[in-house]
Amino acid sequence: MSSLINYLWEGIICLTIPWLLYKALFEKTTFFAWNRTFLLSALILALLFPALNLEGLYIFNFNRETYQFILPTFEYDGTNQPLNSLTPIPITSFLAGAYLIGMLFSIIKFLIRIFSLISSIKKAKISYKGEYTLLEHASFEPSSFFHLIFLPEGSFKLNDKVDCIISHEAMHANYNHSLDKLLLQLVKIIFWFYPICHLYEKDLEVVHEYQVDEKMKDIYPLKEYALLLIHLGKPKMMNQLAHNFNKFQIKKRITMMTKPKSKRIAKWLYAFALPIFIGLFGLISCDQKDEIVDVEKPQAETKTERAISNEIFETAEDMPVPFDGMQGWNEYLSQNLKYPQSSKDQNIEGTVYLQFIINKEGELINPSVIRGVDPDLDAEALRVIKNSPKWTAGKQGGRDVNVKMQIPIRFKLNKQLLD
Repeated sequence: MSSLINYLWEGIICLTIPWLLYKALFEKTTFFAWNRTFLLSALILALLFPALNLEGLYIFNFNRETYQFILPTFEYDGTNQPLNSLTPIPITSFLAGAYLIGMLFSIIKFLIRIFSLISSIKKAKISYKGEYTLLEHASFEPSSFFHLIFLPEGSFKLNDKVDCIISHEAMHANYNHSLDKLLLQLVKIIFWFYPICHLYEKDLEVVHEYQVDEKMKDIYPLKEYALLLIHLGKPKMMNQLAHNFNKFQIKKRITMMTKPKSKRIAKWLYAFALPIFIGLFGLISCDQKDEIVDVEKPQAETKTERAISNEIFETAEDMPVPFDGMQGWNEYLSQNLKYPQSSKDQNIEGTVYLQFIINKEGELINPSVIRGVDPDLDAEALRVIKNSPKWTAGKQGGRDVNVKMQIPIRFKLNKQLLD
């Protein structure tokens, strides 16, 4: 659950900062394709960057050029209840349930729109113009979804106006704007609780219209096209998945069409996007860098290692298993770890990385701290590891082998206990 909360929180950061940058620097420029690319990039990175931060079971060690097995991080806050226990904290369970219910509701709304779109297609009068499918019905307003163009019944009586409408919607199809809307729906499903998603939707759809208007004014006289926009400026809306011809503020669009093009030098403003995205990557995707341990190859084997065997595996076909499984391992750690009082008094927190070997007899031997935080925290983590009960030994080729393993133990102060 903590991974989910982290993902959502980091996703919120990735959505918010680029949007603020867009509103401050880019929104009023006439570089519509660049604005569209910026907004789409922000949405995609908000989905990807937090996902790159998810903790895994393996860690790559460049010095050894092999994979080394690392146990999931164990968090301890000074109580007998581990922070990553399988027993959920009630408030966390409530939040998880509320989030999943909201997400399910968002998925249902999306599916309803899909079925509504399909229903609209089935009841429409169908004709074709080149690669586009024209759908007429009395309940439709001019709109489009990919290469489907929705038209109100009797549109072809408008003569030249219907050609302008079809051209407008065809432009949306040519720009693949419907793909943008599907991406937005995915973001809105995952971040359904965050209002800024709706602001992204509004801004991106406005950019879509600006892109199309820019092309249309080169094909049709500006005055004629503007009058058509005013004529079709009705409040009725089609399915949210479709691009509605008359959905947006007509005055704002006409103003943008008559606005002088932004100077080319203004494109340098977009250079600010690169450090912002790189900074977000560093902040979000690399904020667990202290979890990645680069263990240098020992200069010589210790006496203990030579005594047990010359063959020590980094990974094995069947990895060692703690007594009573991972749940039993977590319970052992939570019941035996004690938060040193001196570390508490100094508000010292952090992650202690330990390395040890599970030998052929399942004994945990040769434990050592490979990256510490505080002498007292390091000593406490090492003490508990040294006293660990036997494990089930790892196997390679059907025989018991020695396997080297690592574990991060994160000491995190329980603020409620300190108050």
